[in-house]
Amino acid sequence: RVFGQVRVKAVEPGIYSLRHVEDAGNSDLRLHEDPREAREISKTTEGGEYRPLKSSPNLRRGWELRVSGAVDLVVAMNYLYPAGVVHWHLYREGRLEVTSFRENAARQSGIYKRIQRLSDEGVQNAASACCEDAVCLKKTLWDVEEGTPLQMDRGSGEIPCPEPCSVFVSFARRVRLFERENKRDLDAIGLSPSEKEDLVALVDAASTGEVRFAREAEFEKPLNERRMRYRKLTLAPKIEPKE
Repeated sequence: RVFGQVRVKAVEPGIYSLRHVEDAGNSDLRLHEDPREAREISKTTEGGEYRPLKSSPNLRRGWELRVSGAVDLVVAMNYLYPAGVVHWHLYREGRLEVTSFRENAARQSGIYKRIQRLSDEGVQNAASACCEDAVCLKKTLWDVEEGTPLQMDRGSGEIPCPEPCSVFVSFARRVRLFERENKRDLDAIGLSPSEKEDLVALVDAASTGEVRFAREAEFEKPLNERRMRYRKLTLAPKIEPKE
């Protein structure tokens, strides 16, 4: 079975092998036998960057975990994909509770309370930028609110996502800031300060031939992947030549 980017295989009765799906036929792997070592495996990317979202498709390769019994298997998988096995089981049984964006937003406080004012369009664009398979391997189950479904590719993976995660909430806060700019700070050609900041960063990266993406959850910085995916949805239509 493939679970996210992990291939799980019973190699003999009660013994399970876990490895990156792209290492399925690779015999030159570092062997681990303590299920708790999955925590270190899942912590950083191939390049050594911290992974704030364990369901992002950036799990590093080169390892194999061999564990004994169902308990150790669940322990290992819970480090690789926190709560993933529990949510998968509840979803299969029809008992997984799903929380909409609006319900989740109503619980927020402090600096995240502002996401309560994020428009439906903002939620739709944020979800498309932050939650599709290119950046998260979970299957999105939640909607904007009851009667307002998300218009995105929800994914087809094994791991269900029953409500907006902390990474999405942080991204939604940034998108709300973008919305506020678009209401008050547009220049003569209709661009906001952050849109111009992102365009300058893209031009600079193109001129040097080096695109250094910001870290995964650094949404305040240009060249963040999810921020750029959002700009593709909202900025590109503004500046595309009109026929």
